[in-house]
Amino acid sequence: KCVLDVLSEPPRNQLVEQLSKFRFNASPLFAEDSKVRKIATSKLYSIMRGIAVMIDTASVIAETTASTDAVAHRQVVPRFEMFWYIALFMCSFFILDMVLALAVEFPRFDLFVGRTGQRSFNLFAIVQQTLVIIGMFNFPDGRFTSTFRSVVHRFSFLRVLRALVTLPGMGGKRLQRSIGELYVMIRALAGTLQPLIWCTLMCIFILTVFGIFLAESTATLISRLNPPTEVFPEESPQGLLLSDWGGTKRCVYSLLMTMLGGADWGDLFNTLTGYESATDSAICFFVFICFTFIALLNTVTAVFIQCAFMRLEKDRVFAVQREVQEKRDYLMAAKEAFEHMSDGGNVLQKDMVAYLQDPEARAAFQRLELDTDQVEKLFLLMDNDGSEGINLQEFMTGCLRLRGTASCVHLEFLHQDLKFAIKALADMVMMLEDQNEILTTPRSESPSSVKQAQQLGILQRGLRLLSDQLKELDINVQEGLSRCQADIAVHEGLSRCQ
Repeated sequence: KCVLDVLSEPPRNQLVEQLSKFRFNASPLFAEDSKVRKIATSKLYSIMRGIAVMIDTASVIAETTASTDAVAHRQVVPRFEMFWYIALFMCSFFILDMVLALAVEFPRFDLFVGRTGQRSFNLFAIVQQTLVIIGMFNFPDGRFTSTFRSVVHRFSFLRVLRALVTLPGMGGKRLQRSIGELYVMIRALAGTLQPLIWCTLMCIFILTVFGIFLAESTATLISRLNPPTEVFPEESPQGLLLSDWGGTKRCVYSLLMTMLGGADWGDLFNTLTGYESATDSAICFFVFICFTFIALLNTVTAVFIQCAFMRLEKDRVFAVQREVQEKRDYLMAAKEAFEHMSDGGNVLQKDMVAYLQDPEARAAFQRLELDTDQVEKLFLLMDNDGSEGINLQEFMTGCLRLRGTASCVHLEFLHQDLKFAIKALADMVMMLEDQNEILTTPRSESPSSVKQAQQLGILQRGLRLLSDQLKELDINVQEGLSRCQADIAVHEGLSRCQ
């Protein structure tokens, strides 16, 4: 019931979830083995799309730099028609790429997620680029004087961000592995947007609380010692006090500069206490400094780090890449250990025993999560063909199969096998009891029949003893499975608490 309740819960963003799963009641436009579908999903086309994104990003940076430098040097801003045609060509390519992707996915229609999960971002960039082209041809000389062009060009950063967001998902697997760290950083930053909003809101409330107290203290001090209409020079203690702490807005701003390091809090403290006695304001300011630097900033940092790790743990691509990389590293370590033992051929049992006499070799096996206390049994389990020698394939497969301790899956497999064996033995015991009853029925029996009955009775007692032992083993396995499940439940509970 709990599992069904979880599955029946609506998604966080139900509208996006429904729109991303919209389907037309029609057949696909392209078959699974069509050339268009193969081209659209090929590695070469993905690399070409990435090159187009980088060219468009470079053109945005170059055009913005040239135009703003002309204004900075007080020159007439040129038209830069070359950038017009580059933008037109790139925009046409991106629109055709979007149409091709939607056609390949038809009858599924998804404008938000897509194959890379960034289709909505790409759509916004295409719309911005289209509006830029419209502004270029309608207001050719109004790069900064035209309201339309100036507003649209301010969102050109979307096309630069598109390169940063979509680049890790383009190209082949080798390119994706080589820029895996970039992908990790992008996904981690994307996962901190919502925590950033809540942390900002919390900081605003804290700054407002302290700002109201300091603004009230400053206003009270100035009002009691000076006439209400008196104007103070800027360099006077009163003027400095009012410039930094006069009013709630100024207090909040000064506290924000103190928190983020934009101003020296020692200078702000001097202006706060430089005019008459302000003990309450000084105490409040010191409390704010201690609370901010000891508690608030450390808490915010911990929350951001935790959110980044949680986002990465839930990311499917990152989890798959990490699992593949860990498995590859493990197999490389296993291959290195095999080469040290084999000297170019198969490994015999005596070779493994001699190799594990070295403490460094035992440490290497422990890093492979293999039990080095029972080398003979470990060798027999790896020797699948019974040739009294294991090759590289058998050793690496055995390492993957025997690494670590028994998991709940292994215990469950053993539990099911024991249940099947117990049932088979119970059926055999019932069959033997029926045969024994027939054989012990009073009638004129030959000696051979009496001897046969005795043998069956001995066999029956032996099978009953074996059945009892298997039942006891089954109970032990069930207890181990229960303990394993309890440990997993405790671990999940601790993870949720963290």
